[in-house]
Amino acid sequence: MDWMECEAAFADLPSGTRFVAGNASGTPHTLLAALAAHALRVGGLTLRCGLLLGDVNLETAVRAGCLTVRSWHVPATMRRLYREGLVEYTPVRLLDIPERVLAVSDVALVRVGPPDADGWCSLGPSTSYARQATESVPLVIAEVTEHMPRTHGDSLVHVSRIDRFVRSATPLPTQAPDRPDATGRALAALVVPLLPAGATVQLGIGKVPDAIAAALAEDDATDPPGLLGLVTDAMRPLIDRIARAGGRVRALELIGSDALLRWAHDNPVLQMADSQELHNPLHLARVPNLISINSAIAVDVRGQVVAESVAGAVIAGVGGSADFAEGAHLSPGGMRIIALSSTTRTGASTIVAHHGREDVVTAAHHSVDVVATEHGLADLRGASVRERRDALIAIATPEHREALRASP
Repeated sequence: MDWMECEAAFADLPSGTRFVAGNASGTPHTLLAALAAHALRVGGLTLRCGLLLGDVNLETAVRAGCLTVRSWHVPATMRRLYREGLVEYTPVRLLDIPERVLAVSDVALVRVGPPDADGWCSLGPSTSYARQATESVPLVIAEVTEHMPRTHGDSLVHVSRIDRFVRSATPLPTQAPDRPDATGRALAALVVPLLPAGATVQLGIGKVPDAIAAALAEDDATDPPGLLGLVTDAMRPLIDRIARAGGRVRALELIGSDALLRWAHDNPVLQMADSQELHNPLHLARVPNLISINSAIAVDVRGQVVAESVAGAVIAGVGGSADFAEGAHLSPGGMRIIALSSTTRTGASTIVAHHGREDVVTAAHHSVDVVATEHGLADLRGASVRERRDALIAIATPEHREALRASP
């Protein structure tokens, strides 16, 4: 294992090289900064990436036309560049990253912990596709971070899979946890009773899924459900309940505070997995009573879900929602739930007559079983178009219902 300086690790990579970067809490900040600097020197580089957390310092290289960024999850730090047409959005399901992204990449940039005595490095909190990248992309550059949590499960990469090693003192990116509000608690009170005994839940990210996790953690009257997918700070009490009941959690990404990452270190309750398992509907179909619970930007009165964009501007990505929804649909006793506040921060209705012309439908009307707002539940299973319309208007905030009824 030979160490390299950042500039030397990139020095021989010519214009036209295609890079893919690690994701979420595994965002390789040191390598991305070096990539941006190298792009300014040679030009003509392409970066494919997903949810990059923290300040990734790519803007100068992008604006100079030296670095093309193609993202399947436009993060907050890139939204302005996207609106200006300087970042390209690529709608890709996480299950398809190996075929659609890794297969057309020349260099993988990943973040790992230091190797153990046998040469195994941990990917820590982010395992969705990083290990596949080290196995299939021709050249792998890793930044090694001393404070990377060492997680259990499918989270180890051997040094033999890594071509170049760079030391990194950059802390792992963190995200402050949201506190569930009254709307989230009201939604949780409606959604939790829908879960059958023996359920396994997949929760998206945001205040509403966090509120549901908090409610499940406090429900001592029943056995805790299983949990898979994303893990946030709000899910820790639920995971502790699962651990006391003798269970384990299969996780892809841990996104949250320093406390969450410290808690994850050497915690056997957390078993990390990759997207080829946990975003694979054929695998998920073997999980009985799988309940997929995700939030959204808006739902129209047919039940079509917009979750990627606001007024045509992409703010997120397809992510794993389609994969989990298909898995829940195929799972015996499974259910696909969309849970969202009935209004935006400005008071506009999230139950809409029609989506905007520029907005992209993330989930088709036939891919949703139940829509929940704080005003109630709309069960769309087997419902006609008219019945769907009536049920969804009934859970809109009251002051918007008349306008929705009057809309064509």
